[in-house]
Amino acid sequence: MPRIEPVPADPDGNAVTNSVLARVLGRRPEILAAYARLDNTVRFKGTLPQHLKEAVRRATATQVGCEYCRSLGAPRTDLDAAESLAVAFAEAVAQDPSGISDAQFDVLREEFSEDEIVELVAFICLVSVAGQMFGAVMGLEATDAEEAAEYQAVLSGRS
Repeated sequence: MPRIEPVPADPDGNAVTNSVLARVLGRRPEILAAYARLDNTVRFKGTLPQHLKEAVRRATATQVGCEYCRSLGAPRTDLDAAESLAVAFAEAVAQDPSGISDAQFDVLREEFSEDEIVELVAFICLVSVAGQMFGAVMGLEATDAEEAAEYQAVLSGRS
């Protein structure tokens, strides 16, 4: 059980809006609304593909320690070059954000534009790792396979 009781699920919601993370944040609706706007903008809009962002999210979930986030999908092993680079960078950020070097940005520039790097770092720091840290601190437990599959279906429908 989470450390804070979630609000009830919305019968008209989906796996993202009814996630335990969203329902715990829902105790403060104004915070949930602001986070949802940020999440929607950074996760579902921009130039980076959804599958790259999801590969990043999956890779950092275990490292950050959110059981709920980890249960939404295991890290992929069939990554392309851009995904591999983004995942390695995200893992470095999650491990030691102050240890990121200019050389690491130089490597990112070989694969991504400056605008894409801003989008990637925003996703890593403001959505992926931040949400995972919230889940870890709040003690969110792993979800069941049905909810994890619904979450992936919502993502694939928004690509």
